[in-house]
Amino acid sequence: MSKVLIALTSAVVIAGKIAKAGDEVHVDEQLAKELLHRGRCELVEVDSEDKVDLSKMTNPQLIEFAKSEFNLELDASLNKKQLIEAIQTASLED
Repeated sequence: MSKVLIALTSAVVIAGKIAKAGDEVHVDEQLAKELLHRGRCELVEVDSEDKVDLSKMTNPQLIEFAKSEFNLELDASLNKKQLIEAIQTASLED
């Protein structure tokens, strides 16, 4: 299982040590998925050659990107942060 770099948005215990909000840590994909799902972190980097800056995309672009890259249907009523989190989670499952 590959490692993923995440930025914590709240304090969590990782491998028996407390990591505080704002820390960037490498964790395995499964833990990253769980923390993303619970809103405890944001994805910083996945080992990949193709880097895409989701924050620079508009909501319609994010929805189209999710559909074309991950065959993921996203609801247009989601806000930008929710769209990005859904795409990041899908990228970990890919």
